[in-house]
Amino acid sequence: MILPGRSLITRSIIRNVQAPLQTQPCGVDLTLKRVLKWTSPGVIDLDNKLRQTASTEELTFPRSASPALDLVQGSYLVEFNETVSVPLDSMGQIFVRSSLFRSGVLIHAGVMDSGYEGAVGALLQVVNPAGLRVYPAARLAQLVFHLMSEEVEGYNGTYQGTTSMG
Repeated sequence: MILPGRSLITRSIIRNVQAPLQTQPCGVDLTLKRVLKWTSPGVIDLDNKLRQTASTEELTFPRSASPALDLVQGSYLVEFNETVSVPLDSMGQIFVRSSLFRSGVLIHAGVMDSGYEGAVGALLQVVNPAGLRVYPAARLAQLVFHLMSEEVEGYNGTYQGTTSMG
């Protein structure tokens, strides 16, 4: 079962929602806070003893009457304005908005585990050879929550309580 967008907001599962138009029947639209590019490799292993997240550098929006970033073809880490508090009987999943994939841009993210609280981000992949122009607070993705068959112990990992992606 999917939790309706209106319910996600009233139950404070998703916080920092800025506009009523973000509420969707099956979730809530996520809005762009920051765009980051990677500056170092990451390290992944089996038991996280060697795990190291890749370093990032923020791309800043120009200070102008029409502040936009022109992203060239490539991959970026995006951070959203919204934060979450995932109930122990739910899990979150991020989907690309159709207007984005129709422009040749994809959004990828991992499962948002039950019990996770904190910042929300995703991989933004610009595959359009002409790139993408993006504005602050642009709606890029939709966050959908699925109800699980029972409550679980919940997430208790490294990223618990994070306030930013980079």
